[in-house]
Amino acid sequence: MTFNENLIREAAYYNWQNAGCPFGQDEKFWNMAIEQIYGSKATKSCCSTSSSSKKTASSCKKTSSSKTKSKK
Repeated sequence: MTFNENLIREAAYYNWQNAGCPFGQDEKFWNMAIEQIYGSKATKSCCSTSSSSKKTASSCKKTSSSKTKSKK
């Protein structure tokens, strides 16, 4: 099975952002993206190469800081 790394990376990034940008869970979101795109059988046959899946947290910090400001 051929995987589209850019598609997986984008899905993993959005999943990570929606979860509040937790630190150190990149493999979890990478595998979650693969399951969402290709189905649960794909994660069993795919090796985890998640180091490139996570973008910087700067965009999430902007999102979370704006949420904090609006609550005050």
